[in-house]
Amino acid sequence: MTRDEMFEAWAPSDRIWSNWAKPALFAQLPPVLPPDAEPAACDLSWAPRPSERVAIIVDLPGAASVHLGLALASLGYQPVPLFNASLPPGHAAAPGPTGENAAVVRLEPIVAALVRGANQLRASPLSVDAPPAFLIDADRQATHRAPLPEAFDNRSVVFVTDFPSAATLARHGITRAIVLRQQPGAIGSDLHYALQVWQQAAVRLELKALSEPGPPAILSLPRARWLTGLRHRFMELFGFRRTESGDFGGYIPHPSSG
Repeated sequence: MTRDEMFEAWAPSDRIWSNWAKPALFAQLPPVLPPDAEPAACDLSWAPRPSERVAIIVDLPGAASVHLGLALASLGYQPVPLFNASLPPGHAAAPGPTGENAAVVRLEPIVAALVRGANQLRASPLSVDAPPAFLIDADRQATHRAPLPEAFDNRSVVFVTDFPSAATLARHGITRAIVLRQQPGAIGSDLHYALQVWQQAAVRLELKALSEPGPPAILSLPRARWLTGLRHRFMELFGFRRTESGDFGGYIPHPSSG
């Protein structure tokens, strides 16, 4: 299967939610990958039926986000990969300072899960009106190595524009969204800021922790101050490194001797 075919499996061109899928990891698909770990067993009895028109945000670490997205696909949801970080250039051929060991955030397990998942999605096409399950990496800022000179800094954040607007959701009958995490507690500040826009537009937010039994609980996000938005914009422009295509990733240079 080619890179384009893999991306088409995850983001079919005739599906509305495919417009938000990120192609970065598919475009950089290396020739050698670690084996995809077997997905952990997960109870999805809490999950609404697709006919209930609910969006799900899967905020789990690494490949677990992909695995859960594929489990939701078996229920009738369209998993939408929103991974917007990059792999180090030439990492498959060079496991040293310019290769995979240079990466601040490990992405290879995510890529391996996406590759295996493409076959599953091609074998079981989803309904055109399947509700979305947006997949993000809960470890998007967790460092595999220190962000020091010569490291490939691919830490990332999510933004409001990474998700469809509340109006777009409403046009497709969706006014409720569930954030899925491993443990209860506060969500990342970047995701908080992005989802608060939905909340202000009357999208009902809920939180489901896989570590706890029972249905999702109401999620009420405190109103973020305008400084929060300014801080996230600062992070985008100066805090993290971006590629020419807009994805996150870049080598940290040595400080100038001047």
